[in-house]
Amino acid sequence: MIMLCERCCGQIGEAEPVVRLAHIDHAHPDGTITWRHSFLHAKGCEAPRPADHERPDFGSWDSARGIGGLR
Repeated sequence: MIMLCERCCGQIGEAEPVVRLAHIDHAHPDGTITWRHSFLHAKGCEAPRPADHERPDFGSWDSARGIGGLR
């Protein structure tokens, strides 16, 4: 089974410590409950790595970008 972290959507490895959460999905007329399980990294999520094709945006204005269609 592939476990994905609810915070970062990253895959959780088989040997990694994990926090498992159980939520009630729905209750049946006979009194039984169907559970929905979710998972979190126990040691904290890794910082997301930007994709290779994306340039980092440092927040300062770059005049080479232009404004809309006026490039």
